[in-house]
Amino acid sequence: MEKITDMTPRLYFGYGSNLDKDDWTKWCEARGKDPSGLEEIGPAWLDEYQLVFDYYSKSRECGAANLVRVASGMAATPGALFKIDEYTLALLDRKEGVKIPGCYQRETVTVYTADGQSHEAVTYIHIAEDPTFFEPSKHYVSLIRNGLLRLNMPTTWLDYALRKEIQPQFDLVFVYGTLMRGNSLHHHMEDGCNFVTNGTTKGNLYHVSDYPGLVCGDNAVHGELYKSSDMFEIIQKLDWVEGASGKQSLFNRVIRKIETDDGEFWAYAYHYNRPLGSARLISSGKWV
Repeated sequence: MEKITDMTPRLYFGYGSNLDKDDWTKWCEARGKDPSGLEEIGPAWLDEYQLVFDYYSKSRECGAANLVRVASGMAATPGALFKIDEYTLALLDRKEGVKIPGCYQRETVTVYTADGQSHEAVTYIHIAEDPTFFEPSKHYVSLIRNGLLRLNMPTTWLDYALRKEIQPQFDLVFVYGTLMRGNSLHHHMEDGCNFVTNGTTKGNLYHVSDYPGLVCGDNAVHGELYKSSDMFEIIQKLDWVEGASGKQSLFNRVIRKIETDDGEFWAYAYHYNRPLGSARLISSGKWV
């Protein structure tokens, strides 16, 4: 087994066959490489990218997963976030054919974990000059499906990609302050959004001004989950309402996990993006 010499930590977002640890291990061991540098952190989402099968893998002799950039609200891709070192990054580059023309290229993207925290990570994307659907093998599909199910992540987008159908939008948004029912800005939710259920999300809620702000933390923040039939349009409006644009934005739109009586969901939510200063922690996690 080849000795590891560089342990510099980095992050990697996997959405395809690398969701299956055994498949990664077999690939490494067949080449005398150490697979242990791929350490799974947990489930994560990549916003504004759609899962497709427009890449033909010569080594697998079938179609393989790829990503295509789309607009906010149109799609998001579930996967896993991994911690890697430089040695493992080089292995991933080799596995994905980075130095081979027409194969995957390494890209830096922003992904979101369950707490809504954003992370810069590398992933691999193939730029198809003439996008064509390539049928993946049943075994290859099972690597992705089983990986998603193990992470308790939805397989909806995978199923649509396999059927070559127009994929559903990422259509849930969680609100916890002035956008909730009975509050001053709720009218923005009445046109295009339908109430789904009450829910909570892990974090801390602060009384910032005449509105609250959600940040990462260990408490439970209470709010409402909504579904939209046109999330692209809703996102444009809510981004404006929340001041979620630019590096010095008031809020940042993220994807985070929501707990409800009907189970777990992943939804857009807005994180406060300014210094908390004298803002007061709302220990109950409820904006009243």
